[in-house]
Amino acid sequence: MRFTRYLAFLNKPYLLLLGYIFLSVVLMNFSDTASLQGVRWALLQVLNVVDSFKTEFTYRKNLEAENERLKKENFYLHITNQRMREMVLENARLRELLNLKTEHSYDFIAARVIAESSEKGINSRVLNVGEQGGVRENMAVVNAEGLVGKIIGVSAHQSIVQVLTDLNCRVGARLEKSREKGIVGWGGDPWLDLEYIPKNIRVEPGELVITSGLSEIYPEGLKIGVVTDFSETDYDMFMSVRVKPAVNFNALEEVFVIKTEIPENIARE
Repeated sequence: MRFTRYLAFLNKPYLLLLGYIFLSVVLMNFSDTASLQGVRWALLQVLNVVDSFKTEFTYRKNLEAENERLKKENFYLHITNQRMREMVLENARLRELLNLKTEHSYDFIAARVIAESSEKGINSRVLNVGEQGGVRENMAVVNAEGLVGKIIGVSAHQSIVQVLTDLNCRVGARLEKSREKGIVGWGGDPWLDLEYIPKNIRVEPGELVITSGLSEIYPEGLKIGVVTDFSETDYDMFMSVRVKPAVNFNALEEVFVIKTEIPENIARE
């Protein structure tokens, strides 16, 4: 650090000019030719050393500046590349949502998840669309993967979605192949539980579970998940069916609210 400061001190032009003037005055006082040549040689060596230091200092200074510029440029390119990757992924998700919209005749309201609700005991997400955007309570919410949940709270510009992985959420469902009806709920596990399926019903792993359409909240045929496992006991009339959710609730971003006419006196499922 001290050496760099010394080089910076020597790099000042006016100091070099004063040094040259001083050396010229000293040389004018020498009358002996041999001595004068010796002094000149010594002074030239000193000047060469000083000039070398100056050149080295300028090179290092420029190198540091270039290195700093390249660091900033690399950081900018990294951020730009990450943003482009996010745009590509978002574009893919939006295309999937667009396909969902074209496959169904529902009237959709596009929304984006902006937060997780902090309300105790409720597993929910906050959307950036509210009453002024046409959202009402008890409207179903979906994404390209399947059923997300339903609207349980609405303000002017935001709304709250109760997702399927909430202890209070219950959805009328049916097995796609047997058409047997049941109720899907969540018990705190990584999977959903399909209840009230009689033991004599044939159930297969991988079978799709969809909404039954027997309520005024969830339209028929929305994908809830797939059967991963089932079991039964001698003392129970119904089997226990595990369902893997179709939706990744840890990666919710863009969703659709299904715009339907919900009776004001409807009871929540």
